[in-house]
Amino acid sequence: MVKAHLGNAFNRRRFLGLALTGTAGLALTAVLAACGNDEEASGGAEPAPSNTSAESDRAGGVLKVALTGDPPNLDIHQTTDSIVVLVCSHAYETLFTWDAEYRPVPLLAESHEVLDDGLRHRVVLREDVQFHNGETLTAADAIASIERWSAISGLGEGLMEVVEQLEAVDERTIDFHMIERYGAFRTALSRQLQGCAIYPKSVLDTSSGTELSEYVGTGPYQIVEWLPDRHVRLERFDNYRVVDEPASGYAGAKAAYLDRIDFIPVRNEASRTAGMQAGDYHYVETVSSDQTPVLEDASGVAVETLPADAWVNIVLNLRSPILADHDVRRALQMALDHEEIMLAAVGDGFYELTPELVPGAGAWYSEAGIEFYNQHDPDAARELLASTSYDGAPLRMMVTQEVQQEYNATLTMKQQLENIGFTIDLQVYDGATLSDRRDDDAVWETYTASASFRPDPVMRNLTSSATGWWENDEKDALFAELQTEADFDRRFEVWEQIQYMFYDDVPRLKIGNVRRLLARAAVLEDIGQTEMQPEFSNAWLRE
Repeated sequence: MVKAHLGNAFNRRRFLGLALTGTAGLALTAVLAACGNDEEASGGAEPAPSNTSAESDRAGGVLKVALTGDPPNLDIHQTTDSIVVLVCSHAYETLFTWDAEYRPVPLLAESHEVLDDGLRHRVVLREDVQFHNGETLTAADAIASIERWSAISGLGEGLMEVVEQLEAVDERTIDFHMIERYGAFRTALSRQLQGCAIYPKSVLDTSSGTELSEYVGTGPYQIVEWLPDRHVRLERFDNYRVVDEPASGYAGAKAAYLDRIDFIPVRNEASRTAGMQAGDYHYVETVSSDQTPVLEDASGVAVETLPADAWVNIVLNLRSPILADHDVRRALQMALDHEEIMLAAVGDGFYELTPELVPGAGAWYSEAGIEFYNQHDPDAARELLASTSYDGAPLRMMVTQEVQQEYNATLTMKQQLENIGFTIDLQVYDGATLSDRRDDDAVWETYTASASFRPDPVMRNLTSSATGWWENDEKDALFAELQTEADFDRRFEVWEQIQYMFYDDVPRLKIGNVRRLLARAAVLEDIGQTEMQPEFSNAWLRE
C-alpha cells in the first residue's frame, strides 16, 4: 500500500493553529513562516541518526520513471511545466523548501532572520555545499540566481519590486534590503513550479535568460545525459552534503540510495500502463482513471487514489483579437457543462466541482465567484455570442494527447462550444511543443493544462506576465498585497477578491478538481509526498 501521508490536506483550524509557531514579532502564518524560528519551523527535530546497516542495504539500483513526454527544458526558472520540477528537483535546490506540514523551511539556507522591523531579511547559506561542477556555493551564486529568476518569474518579479538591494555581506550571507515588509518571503524562495533554483554564477555568466549553458545544481543527483525521446539520466552525486535532520516532506536528510534515475518519455498512456504491468517502470508521472482496473489487477503494482489537489485548467489568450472581447469570454464560460467535461476527462468518482482555486490547501477554500462557475446555459451563451463582434473565426485550441484527461476534456469542450456557434480549430501537439507554442500569443486562443497543487495562493501564477496575459491593474495591486501582507485574515480577504475577479473577468476557466491516481511498483519504497511532484531522494528499491 502507498502510505496514507501522501494525501496531505489542510483545514482552516489546523492552519491557524500552525500559525502559532511564528516567533519574530510579525503576524505571519505558519505556511509563510517568513519570520519563524528555524528550529520551530522544522519541527524542532533531533539530528538524523547515523546510517545503519539496514539503511546501507537499501543502496543501489536504477529507478525508471515513465514521463508523459520530454521536458521542454531542464531549467526550472523557465517554465511552470510540472514535468520539469519532477525531473530537475533532484538536481537543483532552492533556498527554502516545504516540510511535511507544508511550512517553508531552510534548504540551501542555514538560517533566516527578519531584521529592522521586517525591512531586512538576512539569509545565511549552509557551509561547504558543493555544486556538481566542484564549485562551492556562495552568496554570489544565490544573488545571480535570484536576479535571473526574478526577470523571468512573475512571483520573482513581485519579490524584487519590494527589494531595494541584494547585498553579499560575506561569502555565505545575503541581506535583502526591503522597501516594505514582504510576508511571503520564504514562500517565494521555496521549491515550486518555476521556482528559484540556485545555479553557479559561473554557469549563469555563460548562459542566456532563456537557456542554461550547463545543467549544474547542488542536489543529491546530477544530470549526466539528456537524449530527447529516450531519457533524462541522473546519477547519484557523491559529494552531496546531507542536511543533519530527519526527512520531513521535501525537507531534511536526502539519503540518495539509488545509483541512477532514468526519466523516460512514454507519450502513449496505454504504453505507460503496459510498461507498469511488465515491470519496465517503477513510477508513472500521470495515469488516468481508465487504467485503474488494469493496474489494480497487475502483479507487483500499487495503486492509490489521492485527495483532489489539482484542477483542469483552460488558459485563455487575452491578447487574441477574439478573446480580448470580454463578452466572448463570458459566452465561452456560460456555455460549458463542467460535469460532462469532467466525466469525459477522469470518470465518475474522480472529480469534484467547486470554485476553489487552491484545492488541497483547505485553509484557502473560498466560494467567491460561484455564481459564474459551471453555469451551463448554452441558450444564454449562444445569445450573448451572437451580440458580439465574433465573426466565426477559428478558435485555436491547443492540447496534448500525452495527458489523456486533458485531451478528453478538450474534445468535450470543443463539442459544447461548437454547439453555441464557435468555430473550433483543435491543434494537438506533444507536450514540449505545446509548452513552446504557448509563449507565442499570435498562434493560439486556448490551451488545456492541469493547475497543480499550491500550498499558498500567492504561488498561483495569475500575474500579468503569466501565459494568457491577464492584465488588470486592480488584480495586480491585490496580488502585490497578497505577497507583502503578513496577517492571514487580511490575506484571505484579498485572495477572495482575486478569486472573484478570476471568475468575473474570465482570464481562464477552472473546470473541476481532479483526484489523482498514484501508480508505482510495489518494490519502490519511501517516495514521500507527491502534491508538488515526488522527489525520489529517499526512495529505494526493495529486492
